[in-house]
Amino acid sequence: MTRQWLRQLRPDPGRPLPDPAISPAAATAMTAVLGPEPVRWAVQTADTMAAEILGQVPEHGGGPAPLATLRRSTESTVLAALRLLLTESSGEGAALPDEALEGCREFARCGLRLDQVLRGVRLGHARLTQELTTAIEQYVPAGERLTELRRITEELFAHADTHAGLMAESYIAERDRWRGSDEAARRKTVDDLLAARPVEPEAATRRLRYDVARTHLAAVLWCDDTEDPCAVGPPAHGMAGMRRSHYGAREAERVARLAPGNWLTDYRVVRLVALATADPEHARWFLHDLLGPLASDGTRVRELRETLRVYLAEERSLRAAAGALHVARNTVTYRVKRAEELLPAPTTPGSTLELRLALEIARTLLG
Repeated sequence: MTRQWLRQLRPDPGRPLPDPAISPAAATAMTAVLGPEPVRWAVQTADTMAAEILGQVPEHGGGPAPLATLRRSTESTVLAALRLLLTESSGEGAALPDEALEGCREFARCGLRLDQVLRGVRLGHARLTQELTTAIEQYVPAGERLTELRRITEELFAHADTHAGLMAESYIAERDRWRGSDEAARRKTVDDLLAARPVEPEAATRRLRYDVARTHLAAVLWCDDTEDPCAVGPPAHGMAGMRRSHYGAREAERVARLAPGNWLTDYRVVRLVALATADPEHARWFLHDLLGPLASDGTRVRELRETLRVYLAEERSLRAAAGALHVARNTVTYRVKRAEELLPAPTTPGSTLELRLALEIARTLLG
């Protein structure tokens, strides 16, 4: 017997539907077994699971890479569970999906505790059970719901128990291997340097095979819509400089993600915006308080904002602003006048600093 109602699963149109976290090949293979809509349902459910796990076990977070690992793990687990339930073949649940296995290994390498990993497993399976219970009420005839709910619950419980056991075995094996590896020792040294914990310079240089006393330039690269985007920190000297440059690169990455599209983001160029947007919500309040209607959407308003920003950056020189913007002086004059009319308060010498800062923030957050 197969549960064909599982093929009727559809994502909730009222909830976000992210792109699959698993590989295209894996997604294609699952689509062939389950159908495209159940796979989209699984992607949406797994994303909700990952968010819930991250909220309850924040140690799973720490940046885009750990979140991507968690999403791949939850997504592959949901898809494997659907296939298991669809075919009612318990033998298929006897192995972890490759993505979940690699995620478990990464959890061990990152220092996530086993109890935190297993708590994530429990939270994920609880959410999956809840989502499938809702689906049963929607897709299964009323007279069959109780029986189907009982069978689904029993099979999911057995699946979760097996899954947790395999995760624990994989975690322990990877943790023991990792602890004895040179890679783990190097990673711990780097972690100590970046956390400003005491490190003996010569020992760190030997272990890393890299002179920690030199001048460092940190870079962060990631995969996104932009081709090979990169963020770089400021050059800085010595062990403290390694931490400083790395911190700058991470801040540049954060700013770049607020306003994607640039191939390279240099911390030295965006450090003011990085400082001002450390609390994005506060930054938005600030720019709306200062700019008022000038913080509105629309191409025309963005043009006025940018003209006023350049005009103030050029110390109110019409000629310099016109040259930077490649427009006529009269155009700058008109745009500046129109922009200032939209401001909630007239500009004064004392308000220029705040206004310039608000315009720089708006350039990043509003475009």
